[in-house]
Amino acid sequence: MDEHKGYPDPQTALMITIAALTAVLLVTLDSTIATIALGRIQSNLAASPEQITWVLTSYLIAAAVMTPLAGWLADRFGRLRTMRTSVFFFTLSSLGCGLAPNLETLTLFRFIQGASGASLVPLSQVLLLDIWPEEKHGTAISAFGVGTLMGPMLGPTLGAWLIEYISWRWIFLINVPIGVLSLTGFAVFAAGHDKLREVKFDMRGFIYVSVALTAFQLMLDRGQLLDWFSSTEVAIEAAIAALFGYLAVVHVFTTADPFIKPAIFKDRNFALGTAFMMGVGIFMVGAIPIITTMMQQLMGYPVMLTGVVSLPRAIGNILTVVIAGQLIGKVDSRLLMIIGLSGMIGGFYILSGVTLETDPWTMALVSFVQGLGSGLMFLPLMMMVFTTLPDKFKNEGATLTALMRNLGGAVGISVIQTLTLRDLTASQSRLAEKVTPDNPLVGWRYGDVDFTDPLDVAARSGEVARQGLILAYHHTFEMMFVLSMVMVVICLLMKRKKETGASRKPAPVFMD
Repeated sequence: MDEHKGYPDPQTALMITIAALTAVLLVTLDSTIATIALGRIQSNLAASPEQITWVLTSYLIAAAVMTPLAGWLADRFGRLRTMRTSVFFFTLSSLGCGLAPNLETLTLFRFIQGASGASLVPLSQVLLLDIWPEEKHGTAISAFGVGTLMGPMLGPTLGAWLIEYISWRWIFLINVPIGVLSLTGFAVFAAGHDKLREVKFDMRGFIYVSVALTAFQLMLDRGQLLDWFSSTEVAIEAAIAALFGYLAVVHVFTTADPFIKPAIFKDRNFALGTAFMMGVGIFMVGAIPIITTMMQQLMGYPVMLTGVVSLPRAIGNILTVVIAGQLIGKVDSRLLMIIGLSGMIGGFYILSGVTLETDPWTMALVSFVQGLGSGLMFLPLMMMVFTTLPDKFKNEGATLTALMRNLGGAVGISVIQTLTLRDLTASQSRLAEKVTPDNPLVGWRYGDVDFTDPLDVAARSGEVARQGLILAYHHTFEMMFVLSMVMVVICLLMKRKKETGASRKPAPVFMD
């Protein structure tokens, strides 16, 4: 260890990095791998469509509640101790999920998974910045980016393979050896290195934030199923989220030592970066499920082909994460972020023109282009946010950015699916108005259509439904195209690193 600077020796830092990245992969892989298995789990455990959604909802609620708490736990009990405990319970709950005999047990262990895994990604991020000297930050963040972005990208492909050739239970059981590897690394190479702080726990603030997040997450998850505000349940959840959200904001600004420190938002890069992270969550996290659904349900791709087509996204991520790690510090991070956004924008532009006959190679190209963009966008954003943030706010800042990204993803998935389904109704109505006996285009396209034959009418109605759905997808991707362009403005408002004194101040908080 370099005692003067407070960094561990390079060999120890490398092994801690491997343990941290393994923990990150553990959580990020699980965040998407379960989605593709819901149908198989539903049939195997004899669950209804409404019941099976709790497999995802329980995980998301627990993660939303525990993510903002992770910063306080890291300050009070030590970052590494918190991470070791989280990996242990995540691994144990993964084993419980894989062996669950019924839906109730699976839902319980999924809740424990979400709660225990919430701290691992944000705390790993600041850990890597603190165990490596500043000249190695680009490489460290590149490695973190691979772990963070690879999990969600590989999840659908790996999940499809496990479901097809082994069992849905292995999408959870595969976490066990990964968790044991991570836990062993932390136990051997990072034991006794925690830096503790005496920090008060704001119970009232935590309750306000937790209730608001829980109600908000429930509203998002249940809204589409219950037709949103026509449902009394969803209206109550929205009212509770608004009330406790208001109480949380008032509490933050009127309490001496609140659960969330408002002073953290005085850092312009952090405030803008958090907003950027939420926007990215909406159009990047929210886009993946709808692209997958479109390929499977509309284009007729089997599960395995859908997974293979999604794989180039991970390949693009790896390429640009490595490139970005070498360019950070040499090129304006804002420029790298804008170039990365261009990849996302280009992908949505292509998606806004797909048809029912679009081949898998085109969809794979979209995945690759967007993978390139997200990898190049993510690492410069992390460096822009955390190099200007004071040391005392790093744990809290990491958890808040993770929380906003997760909330953005939850909002994106719910809103995008709702808008797509409602646009589908309008698109089908417009198309159906044109399918009439006196329309010459109908005769030109389908020949002699017998509108008195029920089979003929059913065939035309099915085609109208398919064309209406592809139109709805077009409109959704056009909306995400516009939103991703708006993110460019936020990039330009952020400060360059050289405008601050952060680069002249090494700030390791790993060691006492």
